[in-house]
Amino acid sequence: MIRKTGLAVLTASATLILVTGCSSGERKGTDLASIKGNLTPELEATAERDVDMEVNWAMNADQDLRGVWNDLGRFWLTDRPSQLSPYPIMPTGGQP
Repeated sequence: MIRKTGLAVLTASATLILVTGCSSGERKGTDLASIKGNLTPELEATAERDVDMEVNWAMNADQDLRGVWNDLGRFWLTDRPSQLSPYPIMPTGGQP
């Protein structure tokens, strides 16, 4: 009798878990209203994700800062050797 009762309780609880285990009541973003609300949730711009835009910003800032160093070299006239020597000066390193 106890075995039958335990088996019945186990069967009822397993059935209850199987029936209610998949329904959560919260939206997962796959219903029609969520899809129509944002058709491209991963895109921040026309064709780029927010990560792609951050990479572009970082590359642009890096190029700008390297350009500043080049500009300072030209301003202080340290980007090339002096042309005032009567002897030919060989480039020793860096840019020819």
